[in-house]
Amino acid sequence: MKIVYILVLLLGITSCEFLDRRPLDKISDDVVWNDVNLVNANLAILYASTPFFYNENSNLCLMQDFMAGDVLIENAPYSWVNGELSETGGVIEHWAYDKIYELNTFIQKIESSTIEPSIVQARIAEARFLRAFHYFEMVKRYGGVPIITKPQTPDLSEEELFVKRNSEKEVYDFIASECDEIATILPEVATEYGRVTKYATLALKSRAMLYAGSIAQFGKLQLNGLLGFNLSESKNYWQASYDASKKIVNSAKFQLYDKESDKSYNFQRIFLDEKNCETIFSKVYNGLGKVGHSYDYYHYPGGFTKFWGGTAYPYIETVNQYDYLDGKSGNLDATALDGKEFDMNELFGNRDPRLYGSILYAESKFRNGSLLCHNGTYVNGMLNTSNQILGTYNNSNWFARCPAYQNRMTGFAIKKYINEAEEQVQKNESHIDYIVYRYAETLLNLAEAAFELGKENEALEYINQIRERAGIYKYTSITRELIRKERALELAFEGHRFWDLRRWRIAVEELSKKRNGIELNFNWDTKKYEVKIVNADSGDRNFAEKHYYLPITMKRISNNPNLSPENPGYK
Repeated sequence: MKIVYILVLLLGITSCEFLDRRPLDKISDDVVWNDVNLVNANLAILYASTPFFYNENSNLCLMQDFMAGDVLIENAPYSWVNGELSETGGVIEHWAYDKIYELNTFIQKIESSTIEPSIVQARIAEARFLRAFHYFEMVKRYGGVPIITKPQTPDLSEEELFVKRNSEKEVYDFIASECDEIATILPEVATEYGRVTKYATLALKSRAMLYAGSIAQFGKLQLNGLLGFNLSESKNYWQASYDASKKIVNSAKFQLYDKESDKSYNFQRIFLDEKNCETIFSKVYNGLGKVGHSYDYYHYPGGFTKFWGGTAYPYIETVNQYDYLDGKSGNLDATALDGKEFDMNELFGNRDPRLYGSILYAESKFRNGSLLCHNGTYVNGMLNTSNQILGTYNNSNWFARCPAYQNRMTGFAIKKYINEAEEQVQKNESHIDYIVYRYAETLLNLAEAAFELGKENEALEYINQIRERAGIYKYTSITRELIRKERALELAFEGHRFWDLRRWRIAVEELSKKRNGIELNFNWDTKKYEVKIVNADSGDRNFAEKHYYLPITMKRISNNPNLSPENPGYK
């Protein structure tokens, strides 16, 4: 049974008669914490408020990928990329102490419950997982933050209420310790699909310790140890990530999804075939009664939409990362394009199959048609940019200019996570589960940690497992750069890239580069395209050194002076 993340539905299924007799706002604590259905309902709300899927019902659900320079989002705020980060923390703010309070309260209340002890133990472990997840989301943003494990109430002392920040190291160590304990309590297989398990906990630790190892190796100590690690500690965190990943691999509970012979279709299906062998943990949706997300609503490709849609467009730099099957670089050189015409297969055919499972380009097949992206059409040497229908091409009317203006933004559209078997759905009604942890990420984490620990042959083996599944040639040797590139290809548009570039401490260089698209003009006579690389950003990208951490903010420090000092570079 899927966990449905909404209290009314849960209680409506399990406790209708009870609710008819006793209004929710008049249920005493004794009843709430000693009724298994009400306990489960409370925990379901806590699951629902955990940001497993960033901005799931906003057009900014790919904001992290925009910030990473992977996609352009129409009307996205450029405050993060043009050096004008607001003092409030910007669009990826996550100061989660309201959620920490709720989780701490849940843990405290259920500890004395009279329901079955094994259920109490499991629910506490789940709540601790959610709390650890929130702490990871905070530490990767702010560095050191206060670790609070008991609910704060007004009767506490000033010292207990106005807590100081723990160091970044202490927060990562807390996450590791919590995961170690939780993993011994939670089941290997969820009692209900959508609950966290032992392996979801190990996946959290694998990811978190990878971040800690990177920051220890490539970052620096600041604010008297409040931020950063000693370089000598990096190996311990790499090892912790390696060990957590190894436990997942050695369990033999998961494998790379490889059901379809068509490798690009196989890659596309990873994200649509729910409960598949690669999924370690997903956030579950059913789309009914608006219990869904809005990814399809906002990102269904232009030209095929019934509603908004088409708001995110991959940059050419993202497409360039997908090499050709023969090993040739996929990077398109502007000078090589100048003065020539190409059909789309010449430029984008015979590449890493993951490209076709992730991105649409001009003339890509989608549903019952083809994507149009052209800016205009040459007819007898004259460029026509009107809405005139010039004739039929690819079994469809050919407009002189692509009528879906969105597709002209960069020349590309998103395909990953889009279910083309169904028409676009309304806002909040996408029912496709969102994968939080999958086996491929575990292998990528394992490969990176193994490489940094000097286990290069092992790293090569794990990377090649992923590449073999993808249908691309295997590497004969491995480097740090190849491991990082593989993450970019495999995990594109899954919210990793921005954080990866930050933890590797190369974001100042990589995220300050302008991003481009392609402008296509079709030649009606030759049936080929003139291709120009053009600037696609409406603002400047300027990732500063201070952006490796978000500000704690003046407001929070004013409310609690013990949160000072502010992170470097902020007032």
